[in-house]
Amino acid sequence: MATLTNAELVAALTGRRRPVAPREKSGLRFAFYGRMSTSEFQDVQTSRAWQRAVSDELIDGVGSVVAEFFDVGVSRRWSWQYRPEAAALLAAAAGPDRDFDAVVIGEYERAFHGDQFREVVAGLNALGVEVWLPEAGGPVELGSPVHEALMVLLGAQAQREVARARQRVLAAMRAQTRLQGRFLGGRPPYGYRLVDGGRHPNPVHGRWGRRVQVLAPDPVMAPWVRWIFAERARGRTVASLARELNERGVVCPAGADPERNAHRSGERWIARTVAMILENPRYTGRQVWNRSSTTGHGPGGRVGGRGSGALRYNPVSEWEVSERIAHEPLVDDETFVAVQGLRVATPAKDGEVRRYLLARLVVCGLCGRRMDGHWVHGRAGYRCRHGFSSAKRRSESAPRNLYIREDHLLEALPHLLVRTAGTVEKGVGKELVDQVREQRLQIHYDGERLEFRPATLTLETAEPARRPVQPVLALDWCADVKVAEI
Repeated sequence: MATLTNAELVAALTGRRRPVAPREKSGLRFAFYGRMSTSEFQDVQTSRAWQRAVSDELIDGVGSVVAEFFDVGVSRRWSWQYRPEAAALLAAAAGPDRDFDAVVIGEYERAFHGDQFREVVAGLNALGVEVWLPEAGGPVELGSPVHEALMVLLGAQAQREVARARQRVLAAMRAQTRLQGRFLGGRPPYGYRLVDGGRHPNPVHGRWGRRVQVLAPDPVMAPWVRWIFAERARGRTVASLARELNERGVVCPAGADPERNAHRSGERWIARTVAMILENPRYTGRQVWNRSSTTGHGPGGRVGGRGSGALRYNPVSEWEVSERIAHEPLVDDETFVAVQGLRVATPAKDGEVRRYLLARLVVCGLCGRRMDGHWVHGRAGYRCRHGFSSAKRRSESAPRNLYIREDHLLEALPHLLVRTAGTVEKGVGKELVDQVREQRLQIHYDGERLEFRPATLTLETAEPARRPVQPVLALDWCADVKVAEI
């Protein structure tokens, strides 16, 4: 049995023997651009289809679409240079063999946010490419007062929509965590796995067959989490725990779940991994949300992560903790609190609490590790044992321990601050240290020279040759502290 085409079927319904030949398309050649933010909760074909339909209606009789660019899973707050398809459109527009004359967009809010519109349109217009918008009824003219006012209105409306949606979602997630203890996605903590938690609490989602997921102890990994807390509560160091886990061949978190940890090697435990497990309150059975977030938009976040921007850890005051036990705990509250207390400074044998003004600010210039506070001969200092206290055994080829006195560092701070900031506020001791922290600097020492470096690594956009030279200070330990020429 022959199958009719859509055109033949329509012709039969209207009494025509054959369909009318389609009108030959001519005129301007358009590149279509569209975008959708998520692929998990939206249908790509449907979103693309309705945006394309709006665009086709706008340019009907004027031209036709000859190229298509559609971004999926990209936030509108990302600049066009960071969106794969938008960046490809800009590159094609600047190319010598461009095959389109104008760009048509199905909806303003799908393509632009904030001040992006003016930047993109101005750049395309400079290349001789028009931008058509349904809201403008055709091509946008940046010099037109009417279009200027329209774009300002659309930009404000887009920002308002994003802000309102963000506030509603964040408020809902806070309530779901605090009141319901609901798991809101992400990687389950090491020692847990996701299991079915029953029907979705939302009646509509429940009728659709959606289920919730809850955390349950992993039969293989959970015993090691309990062991980590028990051993740490006995007074063992974090580094010794990491070493023993490696020696016993226990798989680390990244190795246990490589799909969710594509940004890590998964080869071995490190001290920081053990420390993060000991600091995670989810092991007490409570659900916790907003421990970390992303800053900025565009590249810089972890590989495979949904966040747009560099990852940062939020202060404890911003965490949202469930009011009830949400899943089976792996450690009791008393042990968890006791382990956290081990990080608090404890008195020495003589009853005095050692204070280190430059704690976490002094870095070894040989191996890159943060130097430990070390009290010797009745005074504070800082030393690095080049991995001896880390998760792996000390190599025989490792350099000798590095040590520097705190009073020598405090003497050098004014000279380093002058060379870094140009000026230094008057002060001594803690006042100078506060200036170093405010400028987000670290002191790097390699046994002979001191230098300031940024405490936080950021995305470098400048060429290496243009990066500023760090101020360096050479120290003569046989005489007074001297400032070296840069």
